[in-house]
Amino acid sequence: MGTLRINVDHTVRIPARSARVHATVSGQATLTAGVAARKAALVRELVAELAGHGVPEDAVEVTGVRLATSDAKLLRTQSVELGLVVAVATERLPDVLGVLADRGGLSVDQVEWVYEEFEASVGVTATAMTMARRKADAVAAAAGLEVTGILEASDSWSMPARMDRAIPAPMMAASARGASAPLDLGIELSATTELSVHLSVDFALSP
Repeated sequence: MGTLRINVDHTVRIPARSARVHATVSGQATLTAGVAARKAALVRELVAELAGHGVPEDAVEVTGVRLATSDAKLLRTQSVELGLVVAVATERLPDVLGVLADRGGLSVDQVEWVYEEFEASVGVTATAMTMARRKADAVAAAAGLEVTGILEASDSWSMPARMDRAIPAPMMAASARGASAPLDLGIELSATTELSVHLSVDFALSP
């Protein structure tokens, strides 16, 4: 019995299944006029409005809080920044960005695309195995042999380093609409990336 090792590299593009929208709520007031409390109230209102668009409360995270107070000769000022992350399915992204764009004192910093790498790798690896078997059958036949089974197989998968996609500046400005409409940038809000699978298979051969 002989052994035939076949290596297959298979690359496909997979779509993002969801996104994490990074935003900052900021404000400043004199005499510490409750600016922190007002911004916290804004976040609560934002969470409530997002819930109306199918985004659950636990999909909104407060990732950081920055408070600063300064004393001048006549005035005391306080500033606050709250970092937010909103997890959202790609099909709801225009609605969520529309809600965020309607909020004064809020800026969208970036969109982080989220991929289901493992789930995608299952199908890609299965395809690579089919390719490896086809190649093994062809090579074995050319040598007057026959593939009788698999002795050993291993696989690995990888993706390129992720790059966050910035949101164009026009969407960061708040508008005076009564209800938040989905954001239309004139482009599809989606992304894909490469998923590469390497498969190595040792096939058993017989005459």
